[in-house]
Amino acid sequence: MQTDRTSGISRRAALALAAVTLSGLSVVEAAPSRGSRLARGSARFAGAFVNWGETGREHALQAWEKWLNQPPSSVIGVDFYGQASWDDFHSFDWVPGLWKKLNPARNLVWSVPLTITGTPLADVAGGLHDSDFEAAARAIAEAHPSAIIRLGWEMNISSMGWFARGHEDDYIAAFRRVVGIFRRHSGGFSFDWCPGWGAQDMPADAAYPGNDVVDTIGLDVYDFALDGTAAERWTNAYLKAPFGLEWQREFAASRGKLMSYPEWGVGQAGDNDYFVQQMHDWFAANKAAIAYAAYFDVDGLWPTQIDTGRLPKSASLFRKLFAG
Repeated sequence: MQTDRTSGISRRAALALAAVTLSGLSVVEAAPSRGSRLARGSARFAGAFVNWGETGREHALQAWEKWLNQPPSSVIGVDFYGQASWDDFHSFDWVPGLWKKLNPARNLVWSVPLTITGTPLADVAGGLHDSDFEAAARAIAEAHPSAIIRLGWEMNISSMGWFARGHEDDYIAAFRRVVGIFRRHSGGFSFDWCPGWGAQDMPADAAYPGNDVVDTIGLDVYDFALDGTAAERWTNAYLKAPFGLEWQREFAASRGKLMSYPEWGVGQAGDNDYFVQQMHDWFAANKAAIAYAAYFDVDGLWPTQIDTGRLPKSASLFRKLFAG
């Protein structure tokens, strides 16, 4: 999904504001203390991509944890390297350090583009941009040596700059090369290969880069206003769809990998608490086979932010199901 940016804040301003203590955060009402089928492991499924705010995403993620009554630093954060150009890509090299400055205990899923629109995947596969990825790997390793690197995500969607259709071999070679670069900087990195759910614009498995460079099989899943009732949509468009949830479970199991959900959300189809319940139930039924899940709590191409009051039914149920 397309992401928000850093709202124009400069590196200098952000680093200066980073010194502000947590007492400056707005008060957030604590979540109801109700359990769910996720039990004590609910924090693993309560990660989030959150807004930038005044000083970076960490303070917003702390407010998210408080909203869910989760322990401090217990949920995983998600962030994105720049995608618009190679200059934009490099403009994020300081952001991992800001995360670390604000909270050294936080771990991250770093979504790293596999190339930039206009740069062929073959160029990355051929090593022409090794220095770009070396810089990113170095910056992330210094801040988050155990980070999850979500490299070249949603490669089966035509709007992505690293769309793999017709270039599957180049995508695979580029993915494998960049994993090698990142591993030189930290042996603690793990790597997430993450299509968008459903048939999309190509079969995702045609771009699978190999078991030796993948640790988790991700899937980005959003509730869309498709035909049918909410229950029919869940079954036909998510659970049993080509390259849907059941496909992911079978594909991951056949390769001995855990599943992940680096992005999921409601909003495109309105306030659909049924989708929230079904995602929770899927997580609970498969929790031994899932590494983590993270909600997309930022308004991107459609409104998915769930903690603003705009999606009251979904928000109320989410807090009950994913509370600590």
